[in-house]
Amino acid sequence: MILALYLYFAFLHPRSRAEDHPFFAGERTLAIAHQGGRGLWPENTLLAFERALDLGVDVLEMDLRGTSDGHIVVHHDPSVERTTEGAGLVRELTLDEVRKLDAGYRFAVETDGVLSHPYRGQGLVVPTLLEVLGRLPGSRLNLEMKEFDPTLARALCAALRKKGLAERVLVASFDHEPMVAFRDSCPEIATSATLREGLAFYQLDRLRLGSLYRSPAVAFQFPEYFGEIHVVRPGLLEAARSFNVRVQVWTVNEDEDLARMLALGVDGIVTDYPDRLLRLMGRLARTK
Repeated sequence: MILALYLYFAFLHPRSRAEDHPFFAGERTLAIAHQGGRGLWPENTLLAFERALDLGVDVLEMDLRGTSDGHIVVHHDPSVERTTEGAGLVRELTLDEVRKLDAGYRFAVETDGVLSHPYRGQGLVVPTLLEVLGRLPGSRLNLEMKEFDPTLARALCAALRKKGLAERVLVASFDHEPMVAFRDSCPEIATSATLREGLAFYQLDRLRLGSLYRSPAVAFQFPEYFGEIHVVRPGLLEAARSFNVRVQVWTVNEDEDLARMLALGVDGIVTDYPDRLLRLMGRLARTK
């Protein structure tokens, strides 16, 4: 009986293939600038996003958080200390308080062993999502919801739909609840798998029961290794593609690792150094 059930679910149970989404049109392997290329410029700033586009990246990856007064800003950490001169949690600060901070304050450049901070006092601020959408028309965006609740997820959907961005946005979240709310509100917008969905697919695939996997996600965003577990490997890519689901790997920075991911044929590479990736791809539009 166990063998019969295994054979049914592994080979006969009908699979659910994701439909092709316009977000993935074009290059086989997408060059994705992590936070706009945080190794090159102050992360999650309009400066970083615009310079990454000048290099020729396919997708801009950025992180979204909500302020205490309900605005969506582009910022990675729960608090503002690591990148600005300020202090406090984003969710406990108003938009006005966040906007007073210098988003280039902590970015350091080392030259001959000496650190400098060339972007301090240059007018860089934590942008709002609406600013990004207004300044970067036509760009493809990978938006990660950080500590979103369902209400904020629905607000994100409304903002993207109002701008007509269904074909240019991929929304991500580790957390399942806000992702469910977003998908219910904006089923036309591409989403990646949550942590729960990604782990479920990985475990089912290792048990040869991948045909049991069901999710509205059209992409997996995995690290190559999760601890000691080798996640991104040829077998997983093959299994994901049987569902027409893309596999994008993060965060890959060294030339050797970038070249290995390109040779493996992953569908997207998230990197802090998009110049390195584009140079290996033969697509670097200009030097930084």
